[in-house]
Amino acid sequence: MGQIQIDLFTVVVAAILNMIIGFLWYSKWLFGHTWTKLQKIKVEEYSKVSILYGFIVSLIIAYFIAFFEGSLGVTTVTDGMFTGFCFWLGFVATTEISSVIWGKAPFQLFVLNTGCKLLSFLVMGGVIGA
Repeated sequence: MGQIQIDLFTVVVAAILNMIIGFLWYSKWLFGHTWTKLQKIKVEEYSKVSILYGFIVSLIIAYFIAFFEGSLGVTTVTDGMFTGFCFWLGFVATTEISSVIWGKAPFQLFVLNTGCKLLSFLVMGGVIGA
């Protein structure tokens, strides 16, 4: 396997976009009220440390999308988005459905959470693939 070039600036941009999508998705303007009700939590329970941890997770996801897109030779936005979709379908959706099957979580919560991740993976994959 040859050396894979990863543009760290693009990884950081993708991670920031992931955070922005999450902030908007779970905001009071979109699905925040429904999410907190289904999750049975209060927004005040989160701290700035949670945001930091979320950003670290976003960086890791963006880095590995970049790694695999580099390994696959992805060079277009659409190919990057397809890669993001495949990661979402193969890993995120299949892992998250377990909470519905075994944990009896509401299916609506699954759709809400994985919908955000689908959008995030499409955007990150497209940005990194460009």
